[in-house]
Amino acid sequence: MSAPDIVHASLTVTRDYDHPPERVFAAWSSAEAKRQWFGADSDGFEIEEYKLDFRPGGSERCHGRKPGGGMFSNDGVYHYIVENEKIVLTYYMTIDGAPYSVSLTIIELTQHGKGTRLKLIEDNAFLTGVDENAGRTKGWTWVLGRIDEELNRQRLS
Repeated sequence: MSAPDIVHASLTVTRDYDHPPERVFAAWSSAEAKRQWFGADSDGFEIEEYKLDFRPGGSERCHGRKPGGGMFSNDGVYHYIVENEKIVLTYYMTIDGAPYSVSLTIIELTQHGKGTRLKLIEDNAFLTGVDENAGRTKGWTWVLGRIDEELNRQRLS
């Protein structure tokens, strides 16, 4: 049996925040903060392991259960970081132990009025033979919204 075709797809998601770039960047660079919006147990996800070593050459690991059952893993490597401005990482995702995707992600933060415009650009290689880009775009849109929720929660604390 041959392996499925690899499907290449790209996406861009832009999100504006009423928080300065330093706060948005801190949401990515702090393990405690990122655990709350990226790896938190929410919407049926159960995180069993989350680790973040935020530096060029550092890694990130998020493993757990998906809503409705089944396991997922997300293992990343940070390649390039400019404080408060840019983050470049790659990550490998599996679903139930099977290869799912490999991604190159670029995050750009720019001052936008009194807040921040975040632009996330991602090139995906879906290893399942199926174009999963619409679902990935929906996922990133949801996750980036959770950053705003976390920053607003911190503001109220």
